[in-house]
Amino acid sequence: MKLLAMTVLLLTICSLEGALVRRQAEEPNLSGLASQYFQTLTEYSKDLIEKAKTTELQNQAKAYFERTKEQLTPLIKKVQTDLLNFFNSFVDKAPPASK
Repeated sequence: MKLLAMTVLLLTICSLEGALVRRQAEEPNLSGLASQYFQTLTEYSKDLIEKAKTTELQNQAKAYFERTKEQLTPLIKKVQTDLLNFFNSFVDKAPPASK
């Protein structure tokens, strides 16, 4: 019985030591992770700046804004006309001021 208890105790200690070693091995290096993150961010920023310098991207942005302006101009004029008509309807219905 003592031999069985000692064997179980020995196996438990060995498995706990093995789990502790695995757990310590799995801890990530936070400074390495942070430096990798900043390096990736820097590379992405450099790529973005290079793309912004190209005329193709500038031309695409200019075409987008022109298209948007063409689509919104009639809508804005209609809203302006509708608002003026709405407010004029209140002005026309107001009773004249007596002196």
